[in-house]
Amino acid sequence: MIKKLRASPGWLKLSADRTSFIFDPEKAEIVRKIFDASISGLGGYTIAKQLNAKKVPAFGPSPKWDQSTIHNMLRNRATIGEHQPKRIRNGKRVPDGEPIPGFYPAAIDESLFQAAQLARQNNLASGRGRKGQLLTNLFRGIPTCAYCASPVLFKSKSNVKSLICSRVIEKRGCFRFAWSYQDFESSFVDFTKNRESNVTAAPLEREALAELASHIRSLSGPDVYGARVGVASSLKAAVSELKIASAGPMPVAGKPDARIRLDRPGRYFVVQFQNGPAHTAYPIGR
Repeated sequence: MIKKLRASPGWLKLSADRTSFIFDPEKAEIVRKIFDASISGLGGYTIAKQLNAKKVPAFGPSPKWDQSTIHNMLRNRATIGEHQPKRIRNGKRVPDGEPIPGFYPAAIDESLFQAAQLARQNNLASGRGRKGQLLTNLFRGIPTCAYCASPVLFKSKSNVKSLICSRVIEKRGCFRFAWSYQDFESSFVDFTKNRESNVTAAPLEREALAELASHIRSLSGPDVYGARVGVASSLKAAVSELKIASAGPMPVAGKPDARIRLDRPGRYFVVQFQNGPAHTAYPIGR
């Protein structure tokens, strides 16, 4: 006799005879977008809020998404097809034996799951997990300094948002220059649009650029938040390396306590897509 299944994860359905799982591609896509949003730096509160604002049906009996539901999904290995048998001990459900891989049809792959775990750990360690309406920094965790290879961080002070080498922020050296965030984002977007139309790009690079550019074009549409989440996720997948040279090609070291100067003429960035050739780009209007 075939054992009847009692339940299934929210993104799957049970067959009429309750002997197999039925993959639901629409719900699986929702799962994937939740993981993408987490990887881009959003917290469970904001993810749930945006799903409710878009009237995305919640899984299960609850009429709305909430923070705990999002967090439970993000750490649930059933999303990659794994089942952990459990039994009751002292009134609580506890693991019973080893996990069973491939028990469920997977909604996402292992790499996406692990990327989300790392992003959540980083958010907890840094106090992040944004609750804002828009993603302020599309490039979080991607750029490095062209001079010392340290991470380039987003900094907001007195309503001035900029990208600065982490060594400068920590007063450990490097050149004390910064690139205003909006100018950098606009310059990168402009470069991406121009590069996408270049027919000499390699196939992998063209494919990555096409997806990134499609999200960029959506920035002018009604769902700006969704478009920015898409851009951030595509950047993570498409950009192999992004070096920012805020001090230009031949900087001169100044005093370690000198004022951080913004948008120096000659600043540039170097970007690689899908481990392709390195491209050097400059601010718009240079």
